Amino acid sequence: MYVKPIQLPYHVSQLEVLIRRVKPSAYRDDLTSLYKRAMAGFRGEQSLDYPLSYLPKDDFFIFHDLRLFDGHHHFQIDFLILCSRFALILEVKNIIGKLTFDTDLNQLIREVDDSTDVFDDPILQAENLNMQLLDWLERYYGISIPIVDRVVIASSAQLQVTDLKNDRIKKIVRRAKLKAELLQVNQQFSKDYVSYESLKKVADALLANHQTRVIKKFTTKLKPNDIIKGVQCPNCDTVPILKMKQKWVCNCGHASRNTHLAALRDYFLIYGPEITNQKCRDFLLLKSELTARRLLHTLCDYFEGKNKARIYYLSRDILHEN
Repeated sequence: MYVKPIQLPYHVSQLEVLIRRVKPSAYRDDLTSLYKRAMAGFRGEQSLDYPLSYLPKDDFFIFHDLRLFDGHHHFQIDFLILCSRFALILEVKNIIGKLTFDTDLNQLIREVDDSTDVFDDPILQAENLNMQLLDWLERYYGISIPIVDRVVIASSAQLQVTDLKNDRIKKIVRRAKLKAELLQVNQQFSKDYVSYESLKKVADALLANHQTRVIKKFTTKLKPNDIIKGVQCPNCDTVPILKMKQKWVCNCGHASRNTHLAALRDYFLIYGPEITNQKCRDFLLLKSELTARRLLHTLCDYFEGKNKARIYYLSRDILHEN
């Protein structure tokens, strides 16, 4: 079963909002490039849902986009599949073109449209994740369990290798063969290393220790005037639209009571959960302190301070509002 389901990662949502909200600037091209790469990666990960569905739900715990801290560095696992007999790490690559795996120099060479790009070796990446997870489990929970790693190619890229005799090449799996590979790995291990109860505790601990990746490279550089402010019309994308009495009203005729939720979601993804009455009014282009206070009391988990020094903390539930 999924302990951490396949969902759009937080940092990808941040990039999407920044592209919409940042005024045309030198940042726009960089943001768009990062977003396209991130979305391609996510779509590749999404495509694994079908082969993963063949794993017995009662025996396996599945984590998507799990990011842990080992005391020195963060490490991120595209998919972690955990059972009482073994753990399986899947490093997913959704890259088009001709891909050459150079195991001697530990690099991946991509050729497409008369251009050549060099990436870090995903086999080595998966092996490093293997060692980091093994150390994490032993250090914090005293659990030693076999960990297997695979590199899944989610695209229809042409593959070639520099050394067919290298056993590490066997770790490369096309998405179409992943179902068979999962069943084969499952049959390899028969010994239980942990009880189901202990495994459940480890699964809960992994989820509790997940640390969301946050894009700070751009948000820390942004100035107030770099951001397009106001509530956006969900019907025609006009921004800003105005609040009239109890509704947000657009010139296209669309009217809604809750259109501000999407705008405050954007605020959360750009600036984080901390917000004041003044910042709320500034972002939503509201004039009334009372209206802003009512909105914040409805959408915040708690607040600190009094009067104009009061800081509100937007609920993470707002990130899931439509």
